[in-house]
Amino acid sequence: MTAIALSASLSTLAHSAEATPYRYGQNLDIAKVISIDVPNTPQCEVVTATMTYRNSAGDVEVLGYEQLSSACTNQN
Repeated sequence: MTAIALSASLSTLAHSAEATPYRYGQNLDIAKVISIDVPNTPQCEVVTATMTYRNSAGDVEVLGYEQLSSACTNQN
């Protein structure tokens, strides 16, 4: 039961936190990835994905980065 409550609170924290945009070459301190959210779009386009993770100090961080949508891999 405690694990479910912890997971729910991390999810709430992640959704309420503002994502820090990734900069090329940025050093990241990722101890554990909690979740990766990628917007679902019907067109092949660049979208902003969000990664929620815990750093080595145990703090939860949210990082935004650009990637191609999943529609790009589904098209010929």
